[in-house]
Amino acid sequence: MVIIIGGGLSGLLTAFRLKQANIDFKILEAKDQIGGRIFTKTTDHETPIEMGATWFGRQHHSLIKLLNELELTAFPQFQGDYYFYDDINSSHHGKYKLPQQEPSYRISGGSKTLIEKLAGQLEQDQIQVNTRITQIRQEKDELIIHTDKEQEFLATEVVLALPPKIWAHQISFQPSLPQELEQTSGNTQTWMEDSIKAAVEFKEPFWRRNDHPETIMSNFGPFIECYDHSNQQESKFALCGFLNPEFKKLDNAKREAEVLKQLSAILGEEVQNAISYHEYIWSDDDLVKWPKNTFMQPHQNNGHPIFRESYYEQRLIISGSESASTFPGYMDGAVEAGEYAFEIISKKMKQSKINK
Repeated sequence: MVIIIGGGLSGLLTAFRLKQANIDFKILEAKDQIGGRIFTKTTDHETPIEMGATWFGRQHHSLIKLLNELELTAFPQFQGDYYFYDDINSSHHGKYKLPQQEPSYRISGGSKTLIEKLAGQLEQDQIQVNTRITQIRQEKDELIIHTDKEQEFLATEVVLALPPKIWAHQISFQPSLPQELEQTSGNTQTWMEDSIKAAVEFKEPFWRRNDHPETIMSNFGPFIECYDHSNQQESKFALCGFLNPEFKKLDNAKREAEVLKQLSAILGEEVQNAISYHEYIWSDDDLVKWPKNTFMQPHQNNGHPIFRESYYEQRLIISGSESASTFPGYMDGAVEAGEYAFEIISKKMKQSKINK
């Protein structure tokens, strides 16, 4: 049996391919839900809000190919005509015309539809949530996986479909992995680990009137990036983006107040008619940021060649978005990593049959 550790996009895609190939597997996911850093929150008013992975571009061929295979569609991010640079201490503070550029895209129905479509192809007992891995041990021709619930799983192959820094700091390996791998993994930045995503929901997109800016940029915040987050049907409306991580020091109510104050100063008093506020602080997630007291530059060591090596006699395979050779840290990188893990397992099994 193949054990896949992590039920995010890369892990689910590997499982999907194994299912197609009739290869036995099981996903072990530490959280109480699958999806990893794809997290689409649905509000009480049925507005899909992306608290995690959101956008992709035409250059992300691996993701686009998978969306087409699964018959999922996408739509261009609404950009509008203007953006606002928010810095009252700068002479550049104000509204500007947006330059022409290739649009980003969002998955119709929310990024979660990709997770749901992949998971929907699997059997219910092939995914086990609320299961943290504490140790992976090699014994002869098997790997033994221990969990925090004192469960034990035997595997022919193990796929590490989670951020390198997480497994490097949270899982014990016997025998020890090569020192270079341990050091590189422990010093690989995890995408989103210091991010705060936030969104403000409205009944109507008032900002599209009177030449209001649809995009906000700031070096200080609270929003350092803010975009129109209306759905594809343009029936649900929100503004969504990234907050300055420094605003984590405030409590939720004060952050919300600061967000509304910033938006009101730029878009007017109609902001006060917001119907809900949502946020997710990724640095509070132990399966995204660990250890807590470290800071790394974005994409540090992402895509490192060492992650494309297999260990424990090719039984331990490194996957996850940060391990991808192209676009590491993005959804496209997670797709590439998931496909790569399956290819290694498939080739190994074919070779085993030939040798027999």
